[in-house]
Amino acid sequence: MKLRRGWSSNGLHWADLGERGDVVGMQLLLTVDRLFGRWAVTAFLYPVVVYFLLTASHARRGSRDFLRAVRARAIALGRRAGDGVNSFNHVLQFGHAVLDKGAIWGGTFSGSDVEFDDPSMFRQMRARGSIFIGSHLGNLEVLRAFGEMQGLKVNALVFTRNSPKFNRWLSNVNAKALDGMIEIDSLGPDAVIRLQDRVRMGEHVAIVGDRLSVRHKERSIHAPFLGKSAPFPEGPFILASLLDCPVYLIFCLRVGRKYRVYLEPFADPLVLPRAERRPALEQAIRRYAERLEAYCLMAPTQWFNFFDFWEQADARRSE
Repeated sequence: MKLRRGWSSNGLHWADLGERGDVVGMQLLLTVDRLFGRWAVTAFLYPVVVYFLLTASHARRGSRDFLRAVRARAIALGRRAGDGVNSFNHVLQFGHAVLDKGAIWGGTFSGSDVEFDDPSMFRQMRARGSIFIGSHLGNLEVLRAFGEMQGLKVNALVFTRNSPKFNRWLSNVNAKALDGMIEIDSLGPDAVIRLQDRVRMGEHVAIVGDRLSVRHKERSIHAPFLGKSAPFPEGPFILASLLDCPVYLIFCLRVGRKYRVYLEPFADPLVLPRAERRPALEQAIRRYAERLEAYCLMAPTQWFNFFDFWEQADARRSE
């Protein structure tokens, strides 16, 4: 199966981290899941997780540091971090998330396996084209596949250069899985205009706000996150302002064998006034980081940024 190299202590950018595993292994586990159920897959995943933790020292240290930050922040807020918040469960949850992506595109999941925390918010969102700003917390692929079932057109802005095996596997599971994917590394003015047209036609755009740009790592703003200052990309919020449409934050978390989608209105539209562009952008990113932190505390082992989030390469402080 696919497990990405973990947090790097030397400040590597996330796009420099390679892919581990192979298509055959992922397909085997998906077949086991379909024939025997997730309990059997979990039995297969245990040795995979142990091997990964033993051989990927950077990931092991990174997971430990991230979960330590979660615990410290929870204590500071007078809360408990919860049971099972350890590196083994952290990597195990990632394995389940990868398989869930294949399962929902392969038809193993049904629409009843996805529920919205506030169904009325989902109905409101469907009424107009919008942009979702998500993260690598939980599983946004579930939303795309669910949208396909519901006739909801979601254009996902993604970076695929460092995950060719995963994309090939997903395409083998369902050719439609790659439909609507737009390579974010090549997003230019013409592509933005096309996205504006799609939004006007009632389509939606999904982008994540927790990884720095591949080509413009320096375009970031620091905001408090789990008790430390972390860099967040400017791009998703600038794009949201250019699309001039409703903006939602979205988090899709695994609860048992189902997924719960949390959809929060963020702005309608997101306005970045020319004269106060920087302060407005900083405020938007801080609001995003605050909500991301809240959901990380809710499901810490579903955070799948396997790199040093606080010390990404070439990150520049905005001060």
